[in-house]
Order: sequence, then C-alpha cells, then structure tokens
Amino acid sequence: MTLRIKVLLGTILAMVGLLVSFGVGYLSGGIAALNSDENLSSIVNAWQIITTEYVEPDSIDQAALAEAAIKGMMDELDDPHSVYLNAEDYQSSLEYDDGRYVGIGATVQIEDEAIVLVPYDGSPAALAGIQAGDILLEVDGQSVAGFSLADLSPLVRGEKGTSLTLLVERSSSDQPLLFEVTRDEILISSVTSEMMGDIAYIRISRFSERTDEELEQVLKNLGSAEGIVLDLRGNPGGLVSSVIDVTSRFVSSGVVLTTVDNEGNSSEYSVVPKTVTTSLPMVVLVDQYSASGSEALSGALQDYGRATIAGKTTYGKGSVNRTFNVTPDTGIYLTIGRWYTPNGRMIEGQGITPDIELELTGDEAVSWALDFLHGDT
Repeated sequence: MTLRIKVLLGTILAMVGLLVSFGVGYLSGGIAALNSDENLSSIVNAWQIITTEYVEPDSIDQAALAEAAIKGMMDELDDPHSVYLNAEDYQSSLEYDDGRYVGIGATVQIEDEAIVLVPYDGSPAALAGIQAGDILLEVDGQSVAGFSLADLSPLVRGEKGTSLTLLVERSSSDQPLLFEVTRDEILISSVTSEMMGDIAYIRISRFSERTDEELEQVLKNLGSAEGIVLDLRGNPGGLVSSVIDVTSRFVSSGVVLTTVDNEGNSSEYSVVPKTVTTSLPMVVLVDQYSASGSEALSGALQDYGRATIAGKTTYGKGSVNRTFNVTPDTGIYLTIGRWYTPNGRMIEGQGITPDIELELTGDEAVSWALDFLHGDT
C-alpha cells in the first residue's frame, strides 16, 4: 500500500480548508492474524456479532461502521496530531502538499484543548479580520468546544464562493467577535521577500513542494544584501524534504534533524548539496505559532550558530507524522516518532527557546531585527 510522507513538522493541515500544519500500518495475514491477538480478535468478534445479530441488518452501513471504528481508535490515542482522514480530507491533504486548495487559509493549532487560528497573509480569513491567536468558539453557530481537528473538518469544508461565520475569542477584546469568511481557492506562495535597505527580508509561511524553488529565486537576487531577516512567525511546518532543502541553503554540511521511532531507532536527515546558498548574517524571527518544520529549521540554525533566533519560544510540535492509506482514498495521519535538533534537543513539548526573547510583534520585530543586523541594538 502506498505511503506518502508528509512531515507536517507542523499541525495537521489544510484538509479542512483551514490548514489544520514533519507521514496504516498494515494488517497482514487476514483474519487469522487478527485472531492471534486477543485485543484485535475482540474487534473482529464485535464486527461479526453486530453484522450478523443486529435486529435491523439492512440499516447497517458497513463502510460507516468501519470508519467509526477507525475514528474511535484515533480518538483514543489522545494525540492532536493523529487523525482519521475520510475521502474528502485525504484528497484535500494531497492538494495541500502542492500548495493549492479551497478553504479559508488559516492554520489550526490545539492549545490546552482550544482551537487556535493563524491565518495566512492575504487569505480569506485574514481579509475577513481573523488574527493569529484567535480562539475558535463557533462555526456557523455551532460550538466547537472539545472538538478534535477531525471533528472540525466537516464544519469548515465547502465549495469555493460559499461563506461561513466564525465566532472567536481574542485576548484584546472583552466580547467574542463574529466574522464572515468566504471560502476561496488558496494558492499559497510560501516564500515572500523584499529588500529593506541593505537587508533582505524573507518570509516563509510554510514548507510546501515549491518552497525550495521559490527560496532559490530569492537568494539568486540578493544583490548587495548585507544580511537576512528570515521570518518564520506563524509557520506551521510542512514537508520534511522541503525543510531539509531550505536548511541546506543556509548550512553547508551536517545533520539537519534526527528522528527517533517507537523502538528507539534513529534516522538522520542531512544537508543536501545546493548550488545557490548564502552565508550572510541572519536573524530568524519566531513566535509561539512557529511549529514543527519551522522549529526544525530554527533549531538547526541555532545549533550550528548560523543565525540569531529572536522572538518567543516556539510551539513545541516535534512529532513525526505520516499519512497512511487505509483504503485507496482514505487514510490516517499518525504520529510515528519524534524530532530532535542536530545537538539532540527534543522539540516536542519544549519548542525552541530563542537566543533573544522579544515582546515585539509585527513590523516592530522586523525593525528590531534590521537594527540588530546593523549593530544598532
């Protein structure tokens, strides 16, 4: 069966159109193998009892029954990064890897059982007024209290041009705020840049299949730049291959990150040769919404002393996640390991502590970084 690695070194992504984000095991030997395990045998027995003895057999939707069983198992893991993907979610997740999907354009992160939104620049969510850190309370009048990402998915899915209302809690407001957001096709340009005097400001919003190519074009046009401000604030992660490629633009050799699986086996991901690289001085801006892939990148740059990391301690999502097929068009997105920085620092639950803590946000943080590179701080 196919296995697509999608290292959402971030939160689980855009299948809900929100971008809810470092990618089933299989059962071999059929029912006989299942029956060799007492717990698995109980599942088989329950299935057989239900499908043969239930008083209204014609009302049983076996596909729905199987889906409910899988969702129940995923819920029992109590892992916000592991979810069941139905056919629509699974297809959306594939589209998201390519950086294009229909939705509102915001990542979703679970913090203390609250659903936190972080919109992409210029997305429908951002244009409607949603801000990073807004806590989602209701979708179209329905409370999302206690919802998992899988529970949220059917509420926010929809066709291009259709609208939904989001009730959010914002720290700066005494009352909940209501926003109407129109779903649209989201084409995510993951790298944006501009010259700010002699400093190149580069923002990476996520790590998609196109990120490295986009970054290469930026680096080719640095001209007489004397330094780089790399902005990873609000970056939820993305594909591990993209993270490795991007890191390799700034670090010439060495391990980018290490993964450790459930048996303690470790695997190293090393820098790959690139023709277009830079050794310019760097400041990397991070915040509490920088997750997964952005944490791996900032952690590697910090360990190698390649950049000064500034901002707030990052999210702390250092789990290795893979999407596995359950059927040809459904799957599960499962945590199968943990990420570590080159120096062996665990990211999960810890995050990356910046070299310089900043309370500044928005453009003020960028201005600080420019001054820092000029030696004015």
